[in-house]
Amino acid sequence: MTTTFSTVTYNVLAQCHIRADRYPLSPPDALDAEKRRRVLLARLDGLPVDLLCLQEVEPDLFDVLRARLDGSHQGAFAPRGSGREGSALFARRSVFAWDGHDVLSFAAQRPHHRDLALIARLTVAERPLHVAVTHLAWQPDDTAPPEHVGRRQIAELLDRRDAAPADSTWIVAGDFNATSQSVALEEAYRRGLAESCRAQRPWDTTAINRRPRKTAFLLFSEGRLRPDPRVLPRLTRETVMPSLTEASDHLPLRVDFTTI
Repeated sequence: MTTTFSTVTYNVLAQCHIRADRYPLSPPDALDAEKRRRVLLARLDGLPVDLLCLQEVEPDLFDVLRARLDGSHQGAFAPRGSGREGSALFARRSVFAWDGHDVLSFAAQRPHHRDLALIARLTVAERPLHVAVTHLAWQPDDTAPPEHVGRRQIAELLDRRDAAPADSTWIVAGDFNATSQSVALEEAYRRGLAESCRAQRPWDTTAINRRPRKTAFLLFSEGRLRPDPRVLPRLTRETVMPSLTEASDHLPLRVDFTTI
């Protein structure tokens, strides 16, 4: 029995992180809280997916999304240390059985931060599926691997995977604050996770500081799923985000997975 399900990971950009000096090219209306919320909800409405993995979700936004999706999706939310924002996950009930969720608070942390992974335990096509949603710590590219906090966090998450039943399939979704060549991603690849968007072009998901690059990932257990990434718009050095049509400084990344 095979099943195909659509998956999106999306850093929605918490309003608590919005400052005009951070986004000097964005029009004022694109940064206004009420107007941004309307644009963001419209963007999310245009993503009718089975598995929705979100980062930088503020508690009031989670409440709105849970109310809107309650008829079709089971949801969970895990706030980061400050409580101002966190990760959220919504899984379509007609596709997935929800077996519960856990929160992994990483031991590796930056000062004054509290990063975590929200891990849902699901069943799809009568097979166990773990979905981890995370927002890894940023570190400079020249940070040595043993000191790289993001690499250490992904290693902790994979330690949790290794302690789970061996027949479980895993998807790790999120904003990794790193590119595909970083030591954080190298750790994930080394330990058996695969890049679902390897052949996707364009594949950049953000253009912060006029630097188009890919920081959003949907990694998966190689050999357990077949990925089909959807088309992304091309980002350039002239791309402005947030804008009047993109509420976040990140694009939503969609991949359809088929069980093997």
